[in-house]
Amino acid sequence: MVVVILAIAGAMVVPVMSGMGTVEAMSAARIIATDVEYAQNVAITSQTPVTVQFDAGAESYQVSNASGLLKHPMTNSDYLVSFRSRDEFERVDVVSVSFGGTQAVTFDELGSPDNGGFVTVQGGAEVYRIDVSSVTGTITVTRPGS
Repeated sequence: MVVVILAIAGAMVVPVMSGMGTVEAMSAARIIATDVEYAQNVAITSQTPVTVQFDAGAESYQVSNASGLLKHPMTNSDYLVSFRSRDEFERVDVVSVSFGGTQAVTFDELGSPDNGGFVTVQGGAEVYRIDVSSVTGTITVTRPGS
């Protein structure tokens, strides 16, 4: 009887755990899109260029201007996001970043990016792409191949 109960519980837990990478990737993509949009809005309101610098190898990015790292509006700490250091994103991989051949996008005082480009994140089998339009700076999140 105990073995049957454990088998049933295991059958319910395994699919949930395997789907966690999907949820983490979707959440990471939304966080990145929100932070890039925040950088764009700060550039407009402060009338100074703001850069989002990615480091795909380190699974991280930072938001800065000419004075250095900005402060995160919620935590008031340096605006440095590292998915590796957060347990809730342990299954997330920043697969690629390309903004005109670089890993950074800078928004000017009008909110226009210096280069259009994208960031791709993956969790489990799910892949999400965050695109920044080169002309308008419009930020979108999509699932390639969907």
